Amino acid sequence: MNNRSLHEAEPQASAAEALATRLLDALDGRLAHSATVAAQIERVAGLVESEWRSPARDAAWLHDVGYHPDLALTGFHPLDGARWLRSRRWPDETCRLVAWHTQSFEEARLSGLATDLAAEFDPPPLLAASALAWADLTSSPSGERWDAERRLAEILDRYPHGSVVHEATRAAASRLREAITRIEGLLCDRL
Repeated sequence: MNNRSLHEAEPQASAAEALATRLLDALDGRLAHSATVAAQIERVAGLVESEWRSPARDAAWLHDVGYHPDLALTGFHPLDGARWLRSRRWPDETCRLVAWHTQSFEEARLSGLATDLAAEFDPPPLLAASALAWADLTSSPSGERWDAERRLAEILDRYPHGSVVHEATRAAASRLREAITRIEGLLCDRL
């Protein structure tokens, strides 16, 4: 992929899926994962404040774009992706969700990037952040629907003990479970 194609995306209602497809298709299941996250966010978008629904939908597609090798400047994909999206004029709300998705602050802290994350992107509202975390944690790495406990266990198994991702997941586990419980409780209330 040439750099010119990375600079062409403009924020639009359908642009998130197209951009994710272009950036994630060759990245070992990331596109399938993001497609399932997007499908899952549709199930809970109505629970989120109205002004955050569209950004949550876009962030579901775009939350992992920072894994693209041309965007991975720090190696911390939430910040790399959010910075790149901001530079392409994506809405601030979408960038904030990408930057802070799935309790990313713990990984930022362990990677020495917490100050950068907090200085550059305000945290999104609790409900929007919880919805995106729920959608992310109910999608396997290859795009199957999983329950969140299975996904958390998979992350801890995939990354070795002592690695930044393993330790960040352990440190954020209780807050991630709270987000899952929050969204699943709201889903039950709708029935």
